[in-house]
Amino acid sequence: MPSRILDQRNVAVGDYYGNVLAGFHQYGSVSWKTFFSWLVVLLDTADPWIVIKGDRLSSEQYFPSSALVMPGRYTLLTPGRQPPPASTHLTPLRVKLTPVHARGRQSIPARARHASLNLNSTKVRDRKCMIPGEGISWCKLQSAHLFSGAHPTEVRWKPKGRPASPAAPVRPALSTAGSRCGSLQNMLLLRGDLHDAWAEYEFGIDPDDGYRITAFVAGHDSIVGRDLQLDHISDPTVGPLDQLLRDHFLQGLLKHVKGRGERHWDFGAGALDLSDMDVWGTEEGKERLEVELENRLSEHRLKQEGPVPSGLPVSVR
Repeated sequence: MPSRILDQRNVAVGDYYGNVLAGFHQYGSVSWKTFFSWLVVLLDTADPWIVIKGDRLSSEQYFPSSALVMPGRYTLLTPGRQPPPASTHLTPLRVKLTPVHARGRQSIPARARHASLNLNSTKVRDRKCMIPGEGISWCKLQSAHLFSGAHPTEVRWKPKGRPASPAAPVRPALSTAGSRCGSLQNMLLLRGDLHDAWAEYEFGIDPDDGYRITAFVAGHDSIVGRDLQLDHISDPTVGPLDQLLRDHFLQGLLKHVKGRGERHWDFGAGALDLSDMDVWGTEEGKERLEVELENRLSEHRLKQEGPVPSGLPVSVR
């Protein structure tokens, strides 16, 4: 039975009426400049907005800067048309959250089957967990998709190397048709526990910030602030693609930072109980059920498609 994820945040932003608009767990690495760039992606409003500390009566305002976001509660308002004092002229903001949901990932059984198909090639390329940390047994490493194998027809990319990327906000999700996900450029070698957290979008890698690792929920102190290790990959046509990393990062924002966080879906491998229409009658429920049914048919699809040459270089147009 799917259930709501636990609140693992220490930073929250609400509107004038106290409704939660966004939040995340601050480890001491996310600046106001970064958080503002996240809010731009997640909020749907044509009005100007500002962030103040605490409730709507505060006069302490925050701006995009290198200063770190401190744990606490903040309020999003729109500035009034009259001159200061600002605290007497802040008004409610007409704002909605983006209707886009995080893209569903494969279930654990399906993910394990697909990862095993590419494990040897990924081990040859990476030779270690791509996220720095303590040494780990070779047998505990797994091949993780950047773009989920649950959506093999939603993204298309062409052969190309990895160019240097200027600093930029998070890009929109990919949406073109016709692709195959079994390429080394769509893979990372991770230890098993990190693979599960990666698949749940609990942390992401920002290629526009030196490939720094950012976690959105609690429990990842050992990896936050580290950088993805890419120095050993001399051929850019087989390295992980920046655009796929950006897309995965965006899914993390949609799932764990937007609103109160999205529902966690864990179907297991048994029969599905579809009697609860409060869950399955929603658009999100229908979408997640479609993904799960596709996952369960994945083995049949793979047999029909034939083996995917995992070393085939691909890249974003």
